[in-house]
Amino acid sequence: MPDADLMLLVARGIIEAPIAELFRRHNAGLYNYIAWLCRGDAAEAEDIAQKTWIQLMTRCGDYTPSAAFRTFLFQIARNAWLDLVRGAHARLQESLEDSELAIPADDLTPEAEAQLREHMASVRQALLRLPVAQREVVVLRFFSEMSVEDIAQMLGEKFETVKSRLRYAFARLRSELADGTGRRGGPAQESRP
Repeated sequence: MPDADLMLLVARGIIEAPIAELFRRHNAGLYNYIAWLCRGDAAEAEDIAQKTWIQLMTRCGDYTPSAAFRTFLFQIARNAWLDLVRGAHARLQESLEDSELAIPADDLTPEAEAQLREHMASVRQALLRLPVAQREVVVLRFFSEMSVEDIAQMLGEKFETVKSRLRYAFARLRSELADGTGRRGGPAQESRP
């Protein structure tokens, strides 16, 4: 049964089996997305994931089949994460308004993609140093396998803005990984996430 149909059953009060199936299908991807936002803090990611599923139950009447279920679920998780950040009086490390960034001319080449797979520890550190808005779109696109259209809808951004963030993130990742250290400019220079 499609996710939308399961969610509509939940909205009608048929909860146990549909929510269990939605959880089975989406919890791993949801947790991975949140863990990247939380910079690997497992306890914080688990807490937000739990809050997301609880919030889903209270907002099930808000779901419309015009939005993909995963988009709806991940938006709830993103809002829970943002609430946590705001509640702790932490500032976002980078502005989510980076639409004026220059767009690099190319995407990842097959060779660059192979290099990324080969050096996962360096890649993880480089990903964690990306600005939040860039890290978020990379994680949604490649770890959660969301389409650029779904990401744009979830974030409330234009399609081209999401593509720009992906391209800019790839350029930064290439730059940081070029010397094999996983840090831009070599081991002596720190880069802010």
